[in-house]
Amino acid sequence: MKHLAISAVLSLLCLRVILAQAEEKITWSLQGVETPPVPFHQFVGISGPSAATDAVARWVGWEGGERLNCESSNHSLRVAAVHLPRTWSLVLWNSSEQKVKVVIEGELPAGVYTTERLTLGGDGEIAAIERRNGLRQDSAGRVQRVEWLNARSGLVLRFVERLQSVDEAMNALRQSVWQSEVPRGVLSRLAALMRETDSHWYQARANLRRGNISMGARGIHRMLFLASGMRVVSSKYAGAEEVTGQAEILIDALSELSSALLNIVIGVRREEQSLQVQVVNAGAQVWKALRLTPESAADSDAVVLSNVKPMERAEASFRLSGEQQVPAVVASVLFNGGYARLRVSCGSVEAGKEEEP
Repeated sequence: MKHLAISAVLSLLCLRVILAQAEEKITWSLQGVETPPVPFHQFVGISGPSAATDAVARWVGWEGGERLNCESSNHSLRVAAVHLPRTWSLVLWNSSEQKVKVVIEGELPAGVYTTERLTLGGDGEIAAIERRNGLRQDSAGRVQRVEWLNARSGLVLRFVERLQSVDEAMNALRQSVWQSEVPRGVLSRLAALMRETDSHWYQARANLRRGNISMGARGIHRMLFLASGMRVVSSKYAGAEEVTGQAEILIDALSELSSALLNIVIGVRREEQSLQVQVVNAGAQVWKALRLTPESAADSDAVVLSNVKPMERAEASFRLSGEQQVPAVVASVLFNGGYARLRVSCGSVEAGKEEEP
């Protein structure tokens, strides 16, 4: 009887382990479907909307985005796929009482993507946001991810294509230069900087097509310096305000592309009244300097580190106040010959902003 009891206990433990490691599968395709969306708070299983759920819904494009075909292997694992210009988002909600492993397979067009994961708690509140490794798709094809979901929680995976963002920012900046009302000598200087930026972009695109990521990234970093120069020159003249604004947009677009190519991985989560930030150099280049700060914090609160080697990580903690949600975090990375300034998107989630099309 004693051996039977032990056997029964072991069998029960094995069953619990199997249940705890349940594996589900999610698939999505680029094919659109005519499925009217339910309210986001209803999708995540809470009684009514909140500021956080409304913000996430706007960030994903829940109301206005195109619905894509997607399927789940289990009715307790809800899934929705949404497409906005240059952006593909997958929303998952685990309504079961157990943690599940989710194998995700889908399709994305060719491009260079930043990948973000937003973790949602049981009440639909934002628990954490992560900037993952970049994704290069040389041609349209399949993408696979493996994620873990706790019981009664959710996540958003968002893929944003960055090459087209730079193309659009370049076109807008070029147009603003020629329409600016500045002295002839200043216009000549801005035009020369624009031509050099165009040349580096042409070469960077060619290097990326050949798979030469290092040279492509070097060209992008040179473009960052040129765009910064255009911003400095134009900021001195009232007739070039549009140039200054478009140069800022290009700097942000280039920084995002750089982070995707060189694998700047950032995780942000809230723990009571503190903000925990972790940055990993998942690429192959040494970071000469790394500067971390919440966007609303004073410069004196910034954390600055030097010589962060590949696969090394840096961690920082910042104090939060009141009922503040997860704020935006700005990470500035200095490479050998270039830099990237990243604004981790949790700030835009809180503000409920969508990426500009």
